[in-house]
Amino acid sequence: MPIGFRAGFVGALLSVLPMLAGAQTTPATPPGAAAPQPVATTHVDGFRSAKWGMTEAQVKAAIRADFNIAEDKLKSTENPTEKTQVLTIVVPGLLGGGGNAQVSYILGFASQKLIQVKVVWSTMLDPLDTPQKIVAAADQLRTLFLGAGYDPRTIAVNTKMADGSILVFEGQDADKHTTLLHLATGTARTIDKDGKPGTPVAVAALSLSYILDARNPDIFRLKKGSL
Repeated sequence: MPIGFRAGFVGALLSVLPMLAGAQTTPATPPGAAAPQPVATTHVDGFRSAKWGMTEAQVKAAIRADFNIAEDKLKSTENPTEKTQVLTIVVPGLLGGGGNAQVSYILGFASQKLIQVKVVWSTMLDPLDTPQKIVAAADQLRTLFLGAGYDPRTIAVNTKMADGSILVFEGQDADKHTTLLHLATGTARTIDKDGKPGTPVAVAALSLSYILDARNPDIFRLKKGSL
């Protein structure tokens, strides 16, 4: 779904990426030698100033440094299932021409240190983010990630999930840190002033996650034999 954006939109997308190491130069393959296997050249170490392993106080300081958001604008909650601590802020214009983004910093159950950052853009969160803008942002981010240097053996794109959403991009760096980009679209009914369902409207949500360890996350689990 093509849509126009103001100048500098792609540059703004770059600011959403974690700190990336420079691309490595691969030496020429000698005649008759087996071609070297491609390797990851990116390093996903968190989100902007917030790095894996930071404590709650350090994450809050990183949020202030990155977004100049007062601590009273930061919402702290506990995930009731995973028993992780979640620090959530709303950032306007994170993608330049877009609306508000919800950024959540997740602290591990046992370590109480940063293990994941999740960024969400949604028509339900901000009416300025139309479905067309969100789909266009998904396309832009996918292209950006495909050229960022993730391990080619771990990359998946445009995969339809069981719930009907699209896994737009999945990839890992050399240290198995994971980046996930999900897109969900559909319709929802508005509620009129009398509390009755109104006209169906198109909705969309884009979720970008940076994860320290997707295979073995630091979350609460019931131990075998505990019941």
